[in-house]
Amino acid sequence: MRIYLTICLAVGLSALPAGCKDDSATVNVQDVTTPFLPGSADDSEEAQLRREFYSTYGSFLLFNDTLQHYETGRDVNGEMRYFTELLDLTYEVGMSSYTNSKYTFTLLTGMEEKRAAVAYLQENLLPHLTGKLRPYSWLLVDKITRDFNGNISSPYAASGQRAVAVACNVLPRLKNESQKATYTRNVMNVVINKLTTDNEQAFDEFFRVSAAYYDGTFTDPKTTAANTAILNEAGFICRGQELGRDVNGLYPSQSLDLNAFARLVTGNTSETIATRYAQYPLVVQKAEIMRRILTDLGYKE
Repeated sequence: MRIYLTICLAVGLSALPAGCKDDSATVNVQDVTTPFLPGSADDSEEAQLRREFYSTYGSFLLFNDTLQHYETGRDVNGEMRYFTELLDLTYEVGMSSYTNSKYTFTLLTGMEEKRAAVAYLQENLLPHLTGKLRPYSWLLVDKITRDFNGNISSPYAASGQRAVAVACNVLPRLKNESQKATYTRNVMNVVINKLTTDNEQAFDEFFRVSAAYYDGTFTDPKTTAANTAILNEAGFICRGQELGRDVNGLYPSQSLDLNAFARLVTGNTSETIATRYAQYPLVVQKAEIMRRILTDLGYKE
């Protein structure tokens, strides 16, 4: 397993020599997409698979969270020095707060495993994701381990701004189409939640329906069923949270609302939702708005 480190790429600027008549300076900026593709001298089967995937789908394909690792010379003691860049799944451009989640991965080892993982991705996930919903890169691994404040879990998938990681150790154990559909739905929920959050500005119409309630409180009902009814009447299908836990008497945030409806829409038909929430027109209205926006962004049912 490999624990994440965030190592910034160095950006070098080369100034023009004194007396040069050209007023424009030459800027030597490293292409940050390069580490996501194999080196030009790499002609291995894996490298060819990754190049072909990028050419076909426009997203990078990774099997390793080490993006770069190369020698930079020796230090004063004669020890070899290295530059290493690891993919930090939790990093986002401009992030101003620390995340409590840390991810480690067990990597796929053989080409047969890697080809099977790519085939699963192509057959079950990629057909549903086009346009803006395609992630920047896919990291296909054997197992994902998440450490959240000391609580260890093994999620099916994890999403970040630069990659969606998918755990493929379950694939050989999927014996029928029902099991595969359940696994795919769990992975898709993680993918869609992150990608809708990244495109949050597209959901203004969705947010307006329940705008008066977000993060608000109401009299804590005696039962969870009564709490659910109050939420449904306001157009919500999930509870609010405190310290990451669902609580009664609290309307959800925009983010929780967005993710809950994204899961609802991608896992159910319009007819099923209309029947299930027939008494709650705002829920049905928001589900249809969500479905239309996801379709416009590139989601295919």
